[in-house]
Amino acid sequence: MNEPRYGRYTVADKIGQGGMSVVYRAIDPSLDRAVALKVMHPHLADRPESRARFAREARAVARLRHPHIVEVYDFAPAESEQAYIVSELIEGPTLRAFAEEHPLRHPEAAALLMLPIVEALASAHSAGIVHRDVKPENIMIRPDGSPVLMDFGIAQMVDTETLTATGTVLGSPAHMAPEVIDGHDVGAPADVFAVGTVLYWLVCGALPFAGPNPSALFRRILEGRFDPVLQRRPHAGRAMARLIEACLVTEADGRPSAAALAEDLTARLTDAGLSDLRAERVAFVADPAVYQDELGRRLLPRLVTRAREALAQRRTARALDLLDRALGLDENHPEAQALLERIERGQRLGHRLRIAAVVLVVLALGGGGWWIAAGMVGPDVPAADGGALATVGPDMGSVRPPDAAADGAPDQAMDARLESAPDGGSDAGLEADATPDAARVAARPIRTPGRRLRPRIRPPAPEPEPPPTAAARVTIHGQYKGARVFVDGASRGYLYVIERAGGITLPPGRHEIRFQNPGCADQTHTVEIAPGQTRAPPVVFTCVHRPATLRVEGPDQLEVRRTDDGVQLGRTNQDIRVPVDQLKTRISLTIGTPGDSVERHTVTLTAGERQVIRLARRPDP
Repeated sequence: MNEPRYGRYTVADKIGQGGMSVVYRAIDPSLDRAVALKVMHPHLADRPESRARFAREARAVARLRHPHIVEVYDFAPAESEQAYIVSELIEGPTLRAFAEEHPLRHPEAAALLMLPIVEALASAHSAGIVHRDVKPENIMIRPDGSPVLMDFGIAQMVDTETLTATGTVLGSPAHMAPEVIDGHDVGAPADVFAVGTVLYWLVCGALPFAGPNPSALFRRILEGRFDPVLQRRPHAGRAMARLIEACLVTEADGRPSAAALAEDLTARLTDAGLSDLRAERVAFVADPAVYQDELGRRLLPRLVTRAREALAQRRTARALDLLDRALGLDENHPEAQALLERIERGQRLGHRLRIAAVVLVVLALGGGGWWIAAGMVGPDVPAADGGALATVGPDMGSVRPPDAAADGAPDQAMDARLESAPDGGSDAGLEADATPDAARVAARPIRTPGRRLRPRIRPPAPEPEPPPTAAARVTIHGQYKGARVFVDGASRGYLYVIERAGGITLPPGRHEIRFQNPGCADQTHTVEIAPGQTRAPPVVFTCVHRPATLRVEGPDQLEVRRTDDGVQLGRTNQDIRVPVDQLKTRISLTIGTPGDSVERHTVTLTAGERQVIRLARRPDP
């Protein structure tokens, strides 16, 4: 036979190739079964340190027993001239091939595929093994829908000395954690970072970090520069967006553990009503298109129900998030539209109630003479419509609201009266007779027992209603979808909800549209709507990032400099304002005096927020 042999294994055909090895389909004659045979490239197998790495991978993975980690059957010892590993043969596509052929339409589908991989990593991390090369190409899908983590070829044993290949970058650049690029100690958080890049790719359809060359790519990773998940995929949901972005935090100790991440993914799937995850995966892989259609139909009523529950619990932000996802599945869903309109009405009502409260306070403080006069004619002075206006206590200082509020009725009763009053509840008539005037007060008859006097208050004459005019549609877009939008001072909700609804309608006149985002300066746009106008130019929100604030606590008067260009930002124990051009900016600092560095730090600054770092040691005396 002409086929090459490695030990007792006969090579059948080549099925893959990586940076360190070639993978063949081979036959194990002892058990008469097909296996995967990974053979190290000859130019690497000649190096003792490379063979040692290869043998170490085999021993490390062979120790692991997990249904979603490829099983190792055999391997060549380090002293052998041949370097190979024999493992189970996975008959299925890689995650990359699967997702490219069947793009994922729901974040739950991404969680369904990645949860087993995260659980496998949690098991490996507990055994002291770090994969270091998690990527879609190293995840395969069995025919039963079970994902399997492959290629621990550059796995690093945490409790052994690191073996390195001089001049060789171990891992895939787009999935590398910042500490890998910086050359720092690499541990389990690096795998979690890589999982975050894979989840981002599955949910958003693109990698979080990209660049025209490796240098630009590495700089983006080190600085933590990527588009937020909801900017790329507005209907991914805040819960999934927060989960992914937590994995992509630049500081290793700020990321969740693989075990905690597995719990979060499980919670997301449970929240979506998916309980038998194995059966879900089998159905998904068997027919991805049909499964995703059916999953959307299952998710829609659940999202609407959860939104209704959140609204009942006054969790408006969560309700908006759930409704946004529901409308992403069916933009014309009647109940979702009704709930969204209810929230918008509630926001407008809240604004009107605040205005009404301010009016009452102003009347109480600014119209003191009227309140005194009302107190002189009796404790329960009837209003022109027969209702009591207010009650003033014996000390003439304690004011009780009208009866509807006094007996515990909700504040909406006041709002209903304001809306039903002429001119929308105008207080012009009250103000006309509320000016303090000693002569007018003295001229009032003195109250006699059992007699009630009606104050000389006349409601304002109703003004004719203006002729109806058509409202104009204004589309609103923005850089950060989580920005709050205010129209003429009243909140209209989140930008991503307004975008999904196709904009807002405004009556003729001049309107101010204001955007608020924690990391951006408030931005106001003025819109003029002419009578009869039905559409207005779009309004676009572009973030002007607020400076970040940095404080380095340590010995006084040490210089804080940016490492890459040596520019002095400030001194220790002072608040330093650092201009930024994105929500998160990663910078390296050198702290000390010229020619005498005390410490170097890498810190991630968030626009509009304050970051404090403390020096670990003091300079030598």
